[in-house]
Parts: sequence; structure tokens; C-alpha cells
Amino acid sequence: MSSNGKGYKSFVPTRGKRAGKDVGANKGFKRNPAFMKNETGTGDHGHHEQRAPLNINKQPRSLTQQGNGNEKRDDKESRGRGGLNVELHPLLRSMAKVPEIPKAENPLKRRSRPEFDPLSINIYVNQDDISAEDRKRAKRRQLHFNEPGKYIAKGAEMREKLAELERERLRLEAEKEKGLAADESLGEHLYKTERPPLVEWWDRGFLKDASYDYIADSSRIVYDNEDCPISHYIEHPPLTHSVDENFAPGERPMFLTKKEMKRIRRNTRQEKLREKQDRIRLGLDAPPPPKVKLSNLMNVLTNEAIKDPTAVEKQVRADMQKRYEEHMRENELRKLDPEAKREKIHQQHEKDMQKGLFTTVYRVESLENPQHLYKVDVNAKQLELVGMCLTSPKMCLIVVEGGAKSIKFYKKLLTSRIKWTENVPPKNSTVSGDGEVSDLSFNKCTVVWDGQLPSTNFKKWTVTRTESDEEAISVLARFGVESYWRSAVSLDVN
Repeated sequence: MSSNGKGYKSFVPTRGKRAGKDVGANKGFKRNPAFMKNETGTGDHGHHEQRAPLNINKQPRSLTQQGNGNEKRDDKESRGRGGLNVELHPLLRSMAKVPEIPKAENPLKRRSRPEFDPLSINIYVNQDDISAEDRKRAKRRQLHFNEPGKYIAKGAEMREKLAELERERLRLEAEKEKGLAADESLGEHLYKTERPPLVEWWDRGFLKDASYDYIADSSRIVYDNEDCPISHYIEHPPLTHSVDENFAPGERPMFLTKKEMKRIRRNTRQEKLREKQDRIRLGLDAPPPPKVKLSNLMNVLTNEAIKDPTAVEKQVRADMQKRYEEHMRENELRKLDPEAKREKIHQQHEKDMQKGLFTTVYRVESLENPQHLYKVDVNAKQLELVGMCLTSPKMCLIVVEGGAKSIKFYKKLLTSRIKWTENVPPKNSTVSGDGEVSDLSFNKCTVVWDGQLPSTNFKKWTVTRTESDEEAISVLARFGVESYWRSAVSLDVN
């Protein structure tokens, strides 16, 4: 091993006897007798002397002086080392030159090697895109420590963003479920929002200009304009009754048991009978004839029944028939004629509507069965409900308005009593089965919306046929309830 003048040592293989001889022969050096003894293998191979710690300056030795490789050595310093840790041969120590360090140079401040620039050798980076400033900035990049809580803050910020996205998604889903989202099938996403006017209508009469640009200038404002909606007159609107007054809770009835109701009815009848008996005793009323029946014939007419039982029985049956006819005649007198009966039902419906107006919107998938359409139509007329039954190929919409009792009865009819999945063959079909019955297993009635109204939107009950959504919306728009159709279309019936 020799020095090359730069502080590095060159290696010469000296391992083994042959390598040691070749080195000495090539360089022209003579062998030291002290080393020859170890190389020839003289002495005991089974026992080795205790060697002192290795000291190159005191007693330099080569690798050939350390014995065979099979011998185990406990001395850590005496073990053979490889690579840059290989010892210098004693014969080459005189040839090695010790590098001299200039006095003006401080080895502690000297850089061991130039900085490594990874961008200069990266084959995947275009070297033309890298400016000198970037290279310079990369060279003077230093070690920076993260502030405490930096990544915790970043994580909190990311979680906040994710939570905001989740809230936005839930809001859109809630709007879609409520039907507030724009329905693309109806073209609601194409609606254009109107911009606010330059001047509101309530300010137009006070401003000389068509904008609010000079509103701070008092000379551009008119206070005594006769056309303006505000004046020195005070309007006193007429007083109206509150809607809640019709729904004021009345006196709650007392609920009695069956035994209590029977006792009260018995006491009432006894009191009436006692009053009637008192009037008969005073001679105010004639005593009633005996009420003879076949069951009490012998107890009431004892002597007459014994003398002529046949005549007595005939007389008793005639009296029974007379009492029955009189009872039926009184019932007929109390019964109302058809006109009075209709008037009474109408008064009941009017009284029910005075308590409040209610409405219910139904969606029916199909009214192909004529019996279903007949029940929907006739019951609405009998209950004096106003509204509309709107049929279309897509679905059917039923809107009814009326009193609470009528709405409740009609709701029970449509949601419980009518079997919407049943169908009948067409009216003109033959008995042999020429008419095909369509499947209505998908048919059902769903309540879209129900609530209370300040006034009715319809004047009468009608059944209308439409062919498209636009036509149905235009029909309902005449009554200001076109939103019912959009709500029914967006309703999830599955």
C-alpha cells in the first residue's frame, strides 16, 4: 500500500505466503529473518504464544505473520481486517508519503465533498426548465423543523372541508326529498331568476329619477305627489274574525259507562211515567186503553177470556195491528222528504265547513278501472267536495277541498276501502273473454299533501283528461295550484 499524494492509500494484496514473497521479489527488498521464522511454519502449530496488542509504530507485522486462518483469536485488535482497514505492510511504510496540511487551511471548515445536485442527473427532468435560481435555491436549502401542531391543524382543516362537503350533500338530498330541488324533467333548471328592479314600486311615486342614484339629494324627492300610495289619510281596515275562533275547544262531554247510561235512561223514563200518571189522576188526560198482548191475555182479561177465548184472541190481534199501524204512521210523519233530507245534509256540510277548510292531494297511478273512477267521482259529489280529478297517461292527480268530516271520510275511502289493484274487463267485451284485462298490481293511492286553507281554490268538482305534463300544469295554473303536480311527480312512490 502506498500514498498517492492526496491522502489516500493504494492497496497491494499481501495475503498468504506467495503474495508476501512476490511483493518482496518485485520491489527488490530482502526478507527479515524475524519474519521468515513465522512464514516457514517453525514451532508448535497447536500452541501459540500470547501476543501483545497491535502497535504498528512499535512492531509492524504483515498479514503473513498472523498464522493460519483456522486459528481462533480472542484479541479484537489482532483480527484481520478487510477493505480500507487493511494494515500497511512494514516494508511499504517507508515509501508512504505523509500529506502535509498548509498552515493557512483549517481542516474543520473544509467541505468533505461538493453538494450533490439530484436535478443535474435526473433523466426524467427537463434540464432546460430548471432555472439557475431553482438550482441555487436547491443548493442552499437547509433543514427546517415543523412547528408543533402544524399537521394537527392541517388535519383539522381537512376534516372541516370534508364535513362541509358532507353537509352540502345532505342539504341537496334533503331538498330533493322535499321536492325543492330543480326538476329537470319539467325544465325548472332553465328558469332564470329575475333581477331586482332599479326602483321599487312603492318608491316610484316619490323619486323624480328612475334609479336610486340621487336618493341623497332632497331636491330629487317628491313628498306631496297625489299618485304616491302614501298620504296623510289613515286607513282603518274592517275587523275580521280570527280563524282560531272556529276551532275554540268547547265543553268536553262526560263519558259514562254502560251501567250508568242504563240507570240514567231508566230514571228519565220513570220520571216521565210518574208525570203522566199524575195528569191522569187529576183528570187532565184520559186513561189509555189496556195494552193487551197474547202473552198477558189471561192476566188482563180473565173472565172474558174464559167465556169466549176465540173472540178475545181476535180482538187482541186487531188491537196489536192497530198499534203497529199507528207506530209506522208516526214514523212516516217524522221522516223527512227527499228535498228536506238533502237540505239537512247540505246544512251539515255547511256547518262542517264553517269550522275550517281542509284540502288533500292524492296521487293514483292509474284510473283505468271504470269502477274506481266512478267511486272517486260520485263520492266527491255526495260529500259536496270541490276540486278536480286530473287524469293523464303518466299518473292521476286528485285534489279535494271541504270540511274536516268530509275530507276524513273521503281519505278513508281512497286509502283503505277501494282496492286499487283490482280490474274488470271492458264494458263492450263479450262473455267468451275477448276483452283483455290489464294488470293493475302496480296501482296504488298515495297522499301527496294535506293541510288547511284560508279559502277554497276551486268552485266545483270536475274530472279532466290531459295528455302531457305541460297540459296538466297549465290546467292547474288556472286555479293557482300547479305546484301540486310537481310535488306529485317528484314523490317517490316505491
